Amino acid sequence: MRLFTGSFGFVAVILLAASLGVGSCSRPVPDDVNAQWELSNPQKVSAQSESLDLKVTRIGCASGFTGDITVTQVNYSTENVAVGIVVEPLKDRAQTCQSNQTVSYTLDLSEPLGERTLIDLSCAETSDADGSTANCQSEAVRWKP
Repeated sequence: MRLFTGSFGFVAVILLAASLGVGSCSRPVPDDVNAQWELSNPQKVSAQSESLDLKVTRIGCASGFTGDITVTQVNYSTENVAVGIVVEPLKDRAQTCQSNQTVSYTLDLSEPLGERTLIDLSCAETSDADGSTANCQSEAVRWKP
């Protein structure tokens, strides 16, 4: 019986150590919008659209890297559909500040666009709302019926 208890204790310690190791390797997903988007083909967007083809670019210095899209935030109101994009976190190292690559992404809407304006949350909810970034000069509007 003592052998079973010792083995059980050993296995428990190994499992505990493994679970702590796995937990320390995971990174929380940021919930702040950190990318801007534009429509790939605005002429294809209509009131019946239930998906949007986007071109996404990381905001800020990232050595030309945009990365994978990890979260999309879509807020529906009677007048607007506001879309925010979050891309994967950068590695902790110095970044250069050239333009970042554009990533294609298809966003599926939970309802047709209707007669609502498309808004980019990166402009509407950040300091870029003043139009200091070229993509925000239209006050975050990406499409208007």
